[in-house]
Amino acid sequence: MGDADEDDIDLDLLREAARDFLTGRVAQDSLKELAAMDWTGLLVEEKLGGSGWRPVESTIIAEELGRVQNSSTWFGCALSAAALASAPADVRDRWLPAMLDGTATAGCALSGDTVRVASGDVIDILITLGHNGIHLVELSAAMTRSPDDELLDVSRAAWRIDVSAADSVLIGGPERADHLLAMARLLLSADSLGAFSATFERLVSYLKERIAFGVPIASFQAVQHRLVDLLVFEAKARAVIMKAARALTSEDATKDAIALSAAAHAFVSAKAPAAVDECMQLSGGIGFTWEYPLHHELRRVFTNAYLLGTARASRALFADKAGW
Repeated sequence: MGDADEDDIDLDLLREAARDFLTGRVAQDSLKELAAMDWTGLLVEEKLGGSGWRPVESTIIAEELGRVQNSSTWFGCALSAAALASAPADVRDRWLPAMLDGTATAGCALSGDTVRVASGDVIDILITLGHNGIHLVELSAAMTRSPDDELLDVSRAAWRIDVSAADSVLIGGPERADHLLAMARLLLSADSLGAFSATFERLVSYLKERIAFGVPIASFQAVQHRLVDLLVFEAKARAVIMKAARALTSEDATKDAIALSAAAHAFVSAKAPAAVDECMQLSGGIGFTWEYPLHHELRRVFTNAYLLGTARASRALFADKAGW
């Protein structure tokens, strides 16, 4: 058995363990429980208390969190911990331990005067990524925070925060920001894949049990063709995400690795909302029932597609890195 096969087995075991841990949990908002599993330190080197730079494992955890509609601030905290790992010592020593043990919360957003961030109402610090590097902003009650009415996620509501007048600390340069932004887009893509995967699995079970004209709906050829299209999307999405994650395993990300991340984000951001909507149509529109989880997953993938830029922006970034 080769190293690649052994690596795949280890990743399958990680996925299975994560799914067992998360499935059926009542408290899907508990960051401390995720921190106790060392999941907030997956992108932090071991000498600082993390698990090492592990983008592949992080995308698997992100996918499983999306699958169960986890509402914690894991996404922001894991990325903020990675950013803080290379911050000046005084800033790092103040905030990194709190990120790793889940006693403080953080958000991650694109740089700007007003930023869009998940769970912006409960976070303590904000990490912004952009061409001007990585900045840390300590949030206060005086800052203007408002729900983002353009995005619809009900598990991790998106907020807009005005940081135009806030004091910020530079904790990383532009190259490091590009690297972490590539990782952040991959984690959002993996989260959307997890939400779709749960939707698709539930749909297949429903179509096998739903009887029409004396036979299961899943036996109709037209339905089977549509299911195959969804299965192909899932396989493509997971393949492109994993390829990009493996390219990012070096902390000195290459231009090709960033391009692959942009390609993954562009593909999933553009296709996942339509794929979940297709699941809704094949479910007979039942997704409009509030208690049924399908529309919650649709809201989540829609929000993910806009938190760190659009599919069009990622396609432009891919073209730039590829030299088009």
